[in-house]
Amino acid sequence: MDENQFQNNENTEDEDFGKTQEMDSIQLPKLSDSANHGITPRDEFTELNSANDMSKTLLMDSVAGELPYDEEYPPAENPVRKRKKKHKKKRTNHTRTMGQIFLGVLLSAGALALGVILSIQVISGIRDITGLAKPNKLMEFEIDENMGINEIVDHLHDAGVIEMPVLMKTYMKLTKQDTGFLNGIYTLASNMSYNDLIEVLTTEKHYTETVTVMIPEGLTAAEVGKILEENYVCRAVDFEKYYKNKLNKFDFEEDIKPDPNRLNMLEGYIFPDTYEFYVIDDLKKRPNFDTTKYAADVAETMFNNFDSKITRSMRLRMAELGLTLDDTVKLASLIQWEGYNEENMAMVSSVFHNRLNDPETYPQLQSDTTDTYIDAVIKPATNSSNSEKMRAITNAYDTYECKGLPAGAICNPGIEAINAALYPADTEYYYFVASESGEFFWARTLEGHEENIAYVEQLDAQQEE
Repeated sequence: MDENQFQNNENTEDEDFGKTQEMDSIQLPKLSDSANHGITPRDEFTELNSANDMSKTLLMDSVAGELPYDEEYPPAENPVRKRKKKHKKKRTNHTRTMGQIFLGVLLSAGALALGVILSIQVISGIRDITGLAKPNKLMEFEIDENMGINEIVDHLHDAGVIEMPVLMKTYMKLTKQDTGFLNGIYTLASNMSYNDLIEVLTTEKHYTETVTVMIPEGLTAAEVGKILEENYVCRAVDFEKYYKNKLNKFDFEEDIKPDPNRLNMLEGYIFPDTYEFYVIDDLKKRPNFDTTKYAADVAETMFNNFDSKITRSMRLRMAELGLTLDDTVKLASLIQWEGYNEENMAMVSSVFHNRLNDPETYPQLQSDTTDTYIDAVIKPATNSSNSEKMRAITNAYDTYECKGLPAGAICNPGIEAINAALYPADTEYYYFVASESGEFFWARTLEGHEENIAYVEQLDAQQEE
């Protein structure tokens, strides 16, 4: 190497050494130190390029390409792009998919079937309520006194009148039409609506056919009931309900005193007359048909008729004689059975009045007619369970045992017998006897009466021959 060349090399080394010293004076912090003072490399870089220290900024610009920060922290305008995660491809479970499809089809079919069923039920319910599109079939339907609302509806279903009893019961409750059903036999049609059925079954049935019934004088209440039943006006057993006890509906009942030995409280007040009553057609078809309501109408008609026949003058006459209305009826019932005509009735009445006015001498009326009533009415009503009670009743009606008038009337007298009781003939007789031909014989004493009895027996024997 020549001298010049050596000198150039020496200068170059001096120049490089100077640069090295100058770089050492900058004393850049190491990367490891940045973690210790809490400043990130990017923050350090910013601090070094601060506007407050231009020399550092220039120096950093000159060595930017040599610093390791460029590799680890690229410029902000070129951010690192995040790599997208790869999604795994889903695998299809064909078995579960087919099960879901089958379940969906099954549910859809079930919902469709349920809808069809509900639709059918709704249509059937509407048809049953309205009666539309139902066959027109007539039938007889009976409601008796033992049937409640549930039994009535069930019987309507059994008879084919309705198809859905539960629906009808619900309908009646919701519309508050589940009361007021009347006993009777009705003609119904299978295509009637619920409202039509309810109206028919809760409306009193009206009969149009009538019958004229003649009730003769002197019949017992039981005999009157039999005539009413024979004419299909009402049952005798239903009519009995309205004369066995007081009804407390009529003025004449005020004079009837309570008496446990009186068999029929209103016997004697069924006024004999000619009446026109409705014929209960249902009774023709069914002998056990309940006619209680119709019997009540009949009894009320007869009792009102009696009330209308008792005038004010008659009541004044009763007061003059010291008789009540009930006493007058009892006496008239005896006269009715003893006398055959108005004249005989007045004479018979005089005998009874004479005895009633002298109770010490003639305590008993001694009329055979009460024996007839006992045999015809009281004895048939006697049984082993009421024998003691009926014995007391028998004695209370037997005018050979009881004092004065019997416990009750023995028949239903007519107006002639009532007038005879109020206006007796003026006699002194205390006894009488009648032949089978209807001829009467009167006596003032027992001896005369016994003679009359012997004579009548001879007459009756002759007539039998």
